[in-house]
Amino acid sequence: MNTGRHLHAIARSLLPALLLAACNLRGQPASPPISPPAATSPAVTSPAAVEHRIGIRLVDGAGEFYDRVTGAKFTPRGMNYIHLAEQPTDDGGRTVYHSLFDPGRYEPALVGEALEKMKEAGYNTVRVFMSQNTIDAPDGGLSDEYLANMADFITQAQANGLFVMPTIDWSPGGRYGQLLLTTCCEQFNMNNAQYLPSGGVRANAAFFQDLVRGLVDQGAPLEAVLSFELRNEMYFDTDFAPFTLTSGSVTTANGKSYDMGSASDRELMVDESTVTFINTVRTAILEADPTALVSVGFFVPSGPNPARIGDARLVSTYPAIWQSEADFIDLHPYPGGELTLQKYVENFEMEGMQEKPILMGEFGVNRGDVPSLSRAAQMAVDWQVESCAYGFDGWLFWTWDTDEQPEFYNAVQDEALIGRNLSPALRPDPCSREGATESEVNLALGKSVTATHSNQSPAENAVDGTGAAWGAGAPPPQWITIDLGATYAVSAIRLSVGQYPNGGTTHEVWVGDRWDGLQKVHVFDGVTSDGELLVFAPDAPLEDVRFVRIVTTHSPSWVAWKEIEVIQAAQ
Repeated sequence: MNTGRHLHAIARSLLPALLLAACNLRGQPASPPISPPAATSPAVTSPAAVEHRIGIRLVDGAGEFYDRVTGAKFTPRGMNYIHLAEQPTDDGGRTVYHSLFDPGRYEPALVGEALEKMKEAGYNTVRVFMSQNTIDAPDGGLSDEYLANMADFITQAQANGLFVMPTIDWSPGGRYGQLLLTTCCEQFNMNNAQYLPSGGVRANAAFFQDLVRGLVDQGAPLEAVLSFELRNEMYFDTDFAPFTLTSGSVTTANGKSYDMGSASDRELMVDESTVTFINTVRTAILEADPTALVSVGFFVPSGPNPARIGDARLVSTYPAIWQSEADFIDLHPYPGGELTLQKYVENFEMEGMQEKPILMGEFGVNRGDVPSLSRAAQMAVDWQVESCAYGFDGWLFWTWDTDEQPEFYNAVQDEALIGRNLSPALRPDPCSREGATESEVNLALGKSVTATHSNQSPAENAVDGTGAAWGAGAPPPQWITIDLGATYAVSAIRLSVGQYPNGGTTHEVWVGDRWDGLQKVHVFDGVTSDGELLVFAPDAPLEDVRFVRIVTTHSPSWVAWKEIEVIQAAQ
């Protein structure tokens, strides 16, 4: 993901041990860069003869996906389908990573069941992750068994009317690692070794070309591939070379040299190298598969609106969107985070792009940001609808059904509430809420709120539907009161805990139809922890409730709430 909020945030801890070991060999001479980097592969398989079903065309100056068979416009709507498990690393260690296609772990029956359910809901696209840890073979190429599993997945997806979008975070080891090491690691280290020098670009070009040819050899129906995504999320590591160099010059894969003492040269190096990487690897793919679409993904850049504070990863989307030959761009803005969608769009620098489609290849809802599944479903729908005004052309939710990431709501839990609300079968128009079926109404959302004290986090944060918290800035006793604006029957009150340190607390729930006539209806008394959800659901709805007050009388922490929800009883 985008901002360190799920598995991709720890990507640097998952880099192949082969490169990590080489990066620590100080004094190892780096091979001279070669310009232009060759995008060749020793594979002799003929190019894919089949034409991909989905293409991109210009209509009145705007790029759009379309079905080459029917001529109809195509709107990618679907899911990220992932599974995670322990995998071996080159140094003999273990790591947890994407394992969907791992030999010995791939489950075709489980895959078929999931894809059939996606089809029934009207989805047409599924995004999947390849693993750099398990895709390569001992002989230095790619694993036949791994590619056979991928081919089976693509075949089953095609049978269910779904298009597959494979992505990856890092190039594999084997011969691809050896190519990468030819220009690593004194001047180009970590992710920078993938994108800046000739060895990294060659390694990626060779991998993707071998991938396409290997899938052809396995009988994969490539016409059912939406795109080959060069990176799940492309970024540079500014705390490694060459960004740690303050003088001298480096020569990158495009044959140009850049002065590391010049801020403008550093920026130019990133921009031009991004284009070189994308264009070169895309060319290699098209040599093997001439009608393939090629995409690249990004999480949010850190400015101009401040985001990812303290994160050393550098994201530069402008050259990919505006200057590269990528067929479309995949961006990952998540609701409930640090930015509004408008600010995400500003940071992505995508405003005004017409010719190149923009896919929202990831958007999901973190449980820590939103205290209920119903609110998460509403937030996902609202985010999708709002994004239409900013030019997004497709949406893939994070995630379908993975149980390995319990910190995220998934699409199938609790009778598939989120999956149904995003479903094209129920909501044919992704830019309209018509057909949405959220089962709850949060009466507190956006309502007037008053508190005993507030620090720099105002009381309104407790009812804004995001992960932003209200903080009293003081220890107990403290209270916060919500005015619902009218009287309602209430079936539940949910409190998302904001607390540090964790420990024993006492919270009283008071309700009534008058400010000066509240009655205590419940007490939470016990050990609580930050992010925990406290739920009071009376046996019978509370009638004539206009005011809801939460009084904290005991806590080891200054008093705070991330969110307070007041759920209306069914009519």
